[in-house]
Amino acid sequence: MKRPPLPEAPYSGGCLCGAVRYRYNARPLALNACHCSDCKKLSGSSFFAVVHAKGDAFTFAGDVTYYRKTADSGRQVDIHRCVACGTRLWHTPSGSTALVFFAAGTLDDPTWFVPTSHIWAARAQPDVVFAPDALIFDGAPADRRAIWDRFNLIYPATAGHI
Repeated sequence: MKRPPLPEAPYSGGCLCGAVRYRYNARPLALNACHCSDCKKLSGSSFFAVVHAKGDAFTFAGDVTYYRKTADSGRQVDIHRCVACGTRLWHTPSGSTALVFFAAGTLDDPTWFVPTSHIWAARAQPDVVFAPDALIFDGAPADRRAIWDRFNLIYPATAGHI
């Protein structure tokens, strides 16, 4: 499988109604798919496609609300949604903005997104296909380092990327 090239920053996106817009001005940390039961319900799909991002490079405009959820991993996350249309835009570790995990489907151009890792893969729908170079975890990894390392192996940093 040939992956699409990783576009250069900035990355922009927003909600369904356009009331919330965001911008990410750095290299992603990872491209992940989560197959846990919560993410399936929250996305209304077979998995949640998410870009791992540095919080200090993420900005947004518009009114959002959040719902605090204890994930299957035991971690608490704040799920941020547009107040007007309810689109799930991103989530953050509870009470922190150091990391932001934004929904790939909310990008203005999500065509380059192919997961470099999958978590909770033991719960994946039977029709999900994993890229051969993707890192696969049956459950949640102990930490995110392996996910970030796999992304950097697949998409090595170059002079043209932040």
